[in-house]
Amino acid sequence: MDNASQFPSVSENVVDHAREQAFIALRDAKTPRLLREFYDPETNYAGATFTQLGPVDHGAVTAVDLVATATLSVTIPPRAVRRFLGEEGTAQELSRLLHALPDVTLENTTPADFAPMSEFYDFIKTSLARAGTASSNAWVTASKITARKRPGLFPVRDSVVCTYLGIHNLRDRAKDWVVFRELMRDPEILERLEVLASSTKEPSMENRPVVEPEPLRLLDAVLWRFAGNPGH
Repeated sequence: MDNASQFPSVSENVVDHAREQAFIALRDAKTPRLLREFYDPETNYAGATFTQLGPVDHGAVTAVDLVATATLSVTIPPRAVRRFLGEEGTAQELSRLLHALPDVTLENTTPADFAPMSEFYDFIKTSLARAGTASSNAWVTASKITARKRPGLFPVRDSVVCTYLGIHNLRDRAKDWVVFRELMRDPEILERLEVLASSTKEPSMENRPVVEPEPLRLLDAVLWRFAGNPGH
């Protein structure tokens, strides 16, 4: 069978464990507060900046994208910055790869969609790795840049979230995407995300945080805040 006609194989046990972990975070009583903090523009948390900093150019990786991504505790090497922003050939290739991405959210992807997703992600990761990422893993930074560019398509993968979900040992970006895809196809998870988004819009709140419009990126924020704050 053609590999393009099927998703990478991930054990049901792995998916079920990730789903259970996601529900623990989504249902915890302290999660609304953690989420409000993350998106509160009056704090030094990155949520509002990563989401709202503009302008957004859907056909290019821009200086604004790199600044927004760097707020998520990653370092983008100067050599990579010069490559992304100053090399015409690299910019043209990034534009081609961005325009080739499927115009769907992760939960609606088909197996064939993973090919252009992988090509874009791998190009970003390779560019970062060649430049050297002394204080950040190239796969983490690549995940955050791709999520900045297509927030409904690419999850923000890092070691904290992947370890929490039990998928860190998969060591495969496409298998991670499969797991996140299954989470985003769960009606209960989507319902809980909608409730959490509404909880940050209470009229009584004097300074209402900027709420993430993309459910996938909202899930990323919930998991990162919850997993990174075990004592809450």
